[in-house]
Amino acid sequence: MADASPPPLLGGLDIITLANDWTADPTSKHHIMRRFARTNDVLWIEAAGMRAPKLASAYDRRRLLSKAKAMLRRSRPALDRLHVMSPPALPYPHSPLAQQANSLLYHFTIGRELDRLGMDREPILCSFVPQCAPYIRRLPRRLTIYYCVDRWSAFEGFDASTMERGERELCESADLVIASAQDLAERCARFSSNVHYVPHGVDYEHFAAALADGPLPDDLVNIPEPRIGFFGLIHEWVDVELIGRLAELLPYSFVVIGSAKTDMSAVEGKPNVFVLGRRPYAELPAYSRGFQAAIVPFRMTELTHSVNPIKLREYAAAGLPIVSSPLPEVRKCADIATCASTFDEWVDALRDAVARGGDAGARRAQSARVRHEDWAYRCADISRLVDDTAAMHAPVATRKTGS
Repeated sequence: MADASPPPLLGGLDIITLANDWTADPTSKHHIMRRFARTNDVLWIEAAGMRAPKLASAYDRRRLLSKAKAMLRRSRPALDRLHVMSPPALPYPHSPLAQQANSLLYHFTIGRELDRLGMDREPILCSFVPQCAPYIRRLPRRLTIYYCVDRWSAFEGFDASTMERGERELCESADLVIASAQDLAERCARFSSNVHYVPHGVDYEHFAAALADGPLPDDLVNIPEPRIGFFGLIHEWVDVELIGRLAELLPYSFVVIGSAKTDMSAVEGKPNVFVLGRRPYAELPAYSRGFQAAIVPFRMTELTHSVNPIKLREYAAAGLPIVSSPLPEVRKCADIATCASTFDEWVDALRDAVARGGDAGARRAQSARVRHEDWAYRCADISRLVDDTAAMHAPVATRKTGS
């Protein structure tokens, strides 16, 4: 029996979304807006940073220079119906004076760009980031959506009070709040009566390509099997020490893909740990094809208590057995992942995962479990929520004809 197609998405609307850099590794924001941009005009705002820059940091200096150059340009087309811009902003989100200045800058430059692109001066406004709440107060809009994907106040280097104030303001002013984790939904529900839990989806066909025969990447083919894979940003929440301990005990190759923003000394010099660095999103299925299992080795912290890892369903779509730290959102996915709380549980679960990872039938069955969690279905859920909310605030958004 053929799979039913997901319901149609929103159409004929103009959307401003405030998020991170468009060229960053794809996140939920990218996947969602890519799909909405097929039937709607989207202006993607690369929002001002969440922490004050450290001029002693070469990374921060390069980022400031890149942002400064972007601020001098008009928006750039990224897709047929999606443009990206970086409004000028003072990089001090905790400063009331900077907040007032940024509010004026956002109002002027975004309004000018909407006019240039022929977009509605009162679009749907969807913010994925809380620190911009003071900057968008002046922006006219027909509908406000806050899409909460992290517990922002728990990140290292972010001003917790600024994040909490911004999130509260967004929740209280938003017509609709969407949260990617149940914990986040419960937190947002303190300030909004229209909060909905929508877990992350997966770019299913992209990752299911790992099930097909094909060549392995050159830097993977000579790494001994069995291979345990990890891909994603390697930051404060990744338990690098756990990977090092597992590599010392188990006769497997641990392949780590992603930009490292944290101390990697726990795995340096390990002969069976291969840190490959960042690889293009397009190549991740080819790497997954060469893994026998995948891991989500996150530290159990206040931050990760609210995490819904996108990689969880990406691993599953690629047919990989998964072992994960016992994150609340992963515990809900016992059909695709095994949670390990202790080191011994990690060892046992990985041995079992590797055994299953060589079974082609088991890998196809694993992939099939997330087929209907594709982003198309998630976006259809979001579309229904937006339509329902719009109906409560009618007349809210005028749709363009011919979209």
